[in-house]
Amino acid sequence: MSSRTSSRLALSCMAATILAASLLSCTSDLLGPVAHTWALQSVKDVPLPDTIPNSSPVIVVTSGTAVTNTNGTYSFSLTGTSDGNPGVVATDQGNWNITSSTFLFRSNTSGVLDYIGGLTSGSIRVAMPGQIVHSSDQRVDMVFTVVQ
Repeated sequence: MSSRTSSRLALSCMAATILAASLLSCTSDLLGPVAHTWALQSVKDVPLPDTIPNSSPVIVVTSGTAVTNTNGTYSFSLTGTSDGNPGVVATDQGNWNITSSTFLFRSNTSGVLDYIGGLTSGSIRVAMPGQIVHSSDQRVDMVFTVVQ
């Protein structure tokens, strides 16, 4: 191997190491700590209040909260109206874990499949199963921002 090739290889290895370290530090900033209360901001990128697509009964969400606890449990609670009647319109709870910046939510609700959320700085985008929000859509995209 020539010295020029060795230098390029060494430089490439050093660049990869620096990139990996910077990505790890970013991930650490995003992840720690992830025990928070999160406020619902949008449903399918539409600000609240919004009607859950293809919901039956017709669900209009006016607010929502997600809580991720340090013991690995979570809960979601959405309020609004169900066919015009005000109250809690959807809930879910279970256990969560996170890999890199992807939450995996394992619901305790019978029949609800595991689902994911993507963590970005200060928010999570959750692919909520439609059945939780009474929608015939397989998933309903929701964005929550950190409150505390």
